[in-house]
Amino acid sequence: MYSVNSEEYWKKSKKGNHFTNTQIVLLLLITIFLGFTLQTVIYPRSQKLNDDEIQRLLAENIPRPQASNAQYTLCETNMRDILRTECDSMCSSEAQSLPRPTMYRSCHHGCSRAFYSAAITGCKNESETEAFSKMNREANNSCSRYMNIEPKPEVQSTCRKYYREGTKRGHKIGSTFINNLIDIEWKEMKEIYVQTLKKHE
Repeated sequence: MYSVNSEEYWKKSKKGNHFTNTQIVLLLLITIFLGFTLQTVIYPRSQKLNDDEIQRLLAENIPRPQASNAQYTLCETNMRDILRTECDSMCSSEAQSLPRPTMYRSCHHGCSRAFYSAAITGCKNESETEAFSKMNREANNSCSRYMNIEPKPEVQSTCRKYYREGTKRGHKIGSTFINNLIDIEWKEMKEIYVQTLKKHE
């Protein structure tokens, strides 16, 4: 009687232990799964940014800067330094024009008066229209010195012609110079920003 009851007891006991072990395994698996999920939510894995995402972030966070006072001063100084060289080049075709050197001087006068003023307008990123507006106000007065010089009106017309040419070229060179300075700074800003992004990937 006792042996039978003993056997039944141990059978029931073994079944109970087996069920308990299964529960323990399941609980461990659930705990591990929940722990991994929680870690992923709180500390998500950094994903590598693709080019489109980087460009979007750059557009949102790194706008093109405005010219600084230092850049403007550098542009102005550079325009002053290249004025004579530019006008020498532009007026070279008039060096042999008759009467010599009157036509060349008329050309150089118009060019040099217009070039620097227009270049500064370009350095300020003002429009070419603004540069020509200033030129129109100044050209007639500046070139009036050649009004009565023979051959008329060729000498005065040459002055006015290169006033226009100097304005056009001066504005283009000034604008190109200042925008190149800004773009160099902008490129450096974007490179630093991208490096910072990649450090946190």
